[in-house]
Amino acid sequence: MEIMNQEEKQGRADTHVHTRCSGFGKYSFLHFPESITEPAKAVEAARRKKLDILCITDHNTINGAMIAKRHAAGIEVVIGEEISSADGEILALFIQEEIKPMLGAPETIDLIHDQGGVAVAAHPFSPQCHSLGKKIHNLKLDGVEVFNAYHRDAYSNLMAQTLSPGKLARLGSSDAHSIDMIGNGYTIFEGRTSEELRKSILNRKTSFGGRKTPLSECMSWSREIAEESIRMIYNSLNGEKSQDILCSAIDKTTKTTKALGLIGAAIYIGLPLSYFFGITGEIILNVKGKRKWNENNG
Repeated sequence: MEIMNQEEKQGRADTHVHTRCSGFGKYSFLHFPESITEPAKAVEAARRKKLDILCITDHNTINGAMIAKRHAAGIEVVIGEEISSADGEILALFIQEEIKPMLGAPETIDLIHDQGGVAVAAHPFSPQCHSLGKKIHNLKLDGVEVFNAYHRDAYSNLMAQTLSPGKLARLGSSDAHSIDMIGNGYTIFEGRTSEELRKSILNRKTSFGGRKTPLSECMSWSREIAEESIRMIYNSLNGEKSQDILCSAIDKTTKTTKALGLIGAAIYIGLPLSYFFGITGEIILNVKGKRKWNENNG
């Protein structure tokens, strides 16, 4: 009975989730939407997956979190931001105002704390994202993401779990870029409310759970991105205007760029290349991950 009561006191929070408000990302010469998830749909998915707390952490903006919070019936939404600091990406949770990117990590963390927010090192040893690495030992962080379900390589989570200082709260998240990914990783905390999550992080009383995002979900995400890109480019070429962040960005590009994007997305879906890039990407990230592991354990 005591075990049952203890479990009932524990909540689950996905502390790192993206929506279409994250805008466009870049890999090599490719530009692509980070996510096409509507904030309201992210809330629905989190509620369906029985999460207690959903933290929306779009890249360098809180717009997605603000929209999601207005649809937060049945679940609490925490306003967050994944900030691209000059030293690596940092999650800001429980903030009210955006914090601009490309400041140094110490200044970024101070600005988070000035708002009463919580500063967390996102995927600190990622081979694919700009991350803080061993700088986490010398920064006034509150927590570190030691399990990131989106990072499928064999090394980044292992490094985060073995190389992170014990003085920091240990968090898990999905780093979801699609609806299906939400809840794949999560933070376990004492209580059920967002305030109890915040206190658990500050008191270093958190743990993590979940599973790595299946490769099939990553492939589905890439196909969704291509399909939505075709729709947005087609609408833009036909003169349709939208306030949506992704559509607005496409509207600002040249007709040649739009045409190339349309052709590229169509080829990606038609061949289909998601399987090829999914498998080769997996191999490349594991090679990069092993290299980083050797650098940090040498």
